[in-house]
Formats: sequence, structure tokens, C-alpha cells
Amino acid sequence: MTFNFKQLTWATALFCAFASNSAFAIFDDTEARKAILDLRQQVKVLEDRVARMEASNQGQLSLAQSLSEKDREIARLRGDLEVANNNIRKLQEDNRILYTNLDERIKQLEPKAVQLDGEELTVPPEQFNNYQAGLDHFKAGNYKDAALQFQDFLNKYKQSKLEPQVRYFLGSTQFAQGEYKSALITQRDLAKDFPDSPRAPDALLSMASSQLELKSIPGAKKTLGELITKYPGSPAAASAKARLEALK
Repeated sequence: MTFNFKQLTWATALFCAFASNSAFAIFDDTEARKAILDLRQQVKVLEDRVARMEASNQGQLSLAQSLSEKDREIARLRGDLEVANNNIRKLQEDNRILYTNLDERIKQLEPKAVQLDGEELTVPPEQFNNYQAGLDHFKAGNYKDAALQFQDFLNKYKQSKLEPQVRYFLGSTQFAQGEYKSALITQRDLAKDFPDSPRAPDALLSMASSQLELKSIPGAKKTLGELITKYPGSPAAASAKARLEALK
């Protein structure tokens, strides 16, 4: 059987009391009672010390438990703080990428000033890039791809400032592929719809070339004469005069 400190104290006191019976026999009742009171006082002092020690131990245990809980809480808060900081860094990086992409997209949508046929035109970059892609195919001799690119441009961008140039090169690709009737119609419509465009005289000259390929000599002469009359100072008019002379 195991005794705690308090039980041990009582046992010690009782043992002392019984062990001292022979000594008490020589004292009178007053002295015996005084001795018993002294023993009881000593036991009470011991009990009080034990109680204080137990209370102190309990307080230290509670403090240790409280500190342990605080440590766990601090560790949890540190973990939450690290997660929050990581989320903030990720959000900042996402925002940086978003703003960078947005700035690039805005730049892509901003009108771009380009020089074409002696004119400065302000067009959206996307339109110019599509036009340039078709022109690159044309210059490389990829007339089929160029025609598809120019036709796609016309379908996508209605009333674009680049439409006269696109129509002219579409007609040129058709002519290069031997599609003379299609080329004639494309250039004729261009000259009709955009008479003030720098490409209008060139369109009439190209139209006359298609007519000659189709063996329509009278039609070619009429077109060349119209070109000379409407655009007398243009380089195309000078070429038209030379062709008329050759057709006589």
C-alpha cells in the first residue's frame, strides 16, 4: 500500500504518540494534554505545509498546462500566419501577371499609326497584323494562303481603313492564280466603292489586265481610258497610256 505525504505525517505522529506512552506516564494530566496539543500543532503545521506544497504543485501544473496550450496556440497562429503570407504573395504575383497581361492586351487594342500608299492610317494592331500576314503570304508567292487570309480579313473587319489595300491584294492574288473573272470583279468593286483611295487607279489598271487575259480588248481599252480621265496624274495613268498605245 502506498501512502501520500499527508497520510505519512499522520502515521508518524501517531507512532510517536504510542511510542511515548511510557514517558507520558511520568507526567501529570496537564503535561500530557500539553504534549498532545503540541503534537497536534506540529501535525497541523505539517498538514498546512503539505497543503501549500500540493497547492503549489497544482498551480505549477496548471501553469505548465497553460503554457503548453499557449505554445500550441502560438504554433497554430504562426502556421496560419505563414499560410496567409503565402496567399498574399501568390495574390500579388497573380495580380502582377494579370496587370501585365492586361497592359499587353490594351496595347494590342490601341490604334496603331501606319504609312500605306502615302497615307497615314490609324488602325487596331490586330487588323494590321492580319493584313500583314496576308501580305507576307503574297510576297512569298503563297497566293492561295494569301487569298484566304485577305478574304478572312474582309469577313471579320467590316469598314476597316485597310479595306482598300486588302481588296486590291485579294484581286492580285486571284489574278496570280489565273482567276481572271474573280480578279476583275474584285478590282472593279474596289474602284467603285473607294474612288478616292490611292489604290483606286491601281485597281483599274489591274482590272484592265484581267480583261486583256479574258480577250476583252474593247473592255480593257475602256477601262484604261477611264483610268487616264479620272486619275491623270497617277503613276497608273502613265502605264495606262503606254498600254493604250500598244493596243492600237
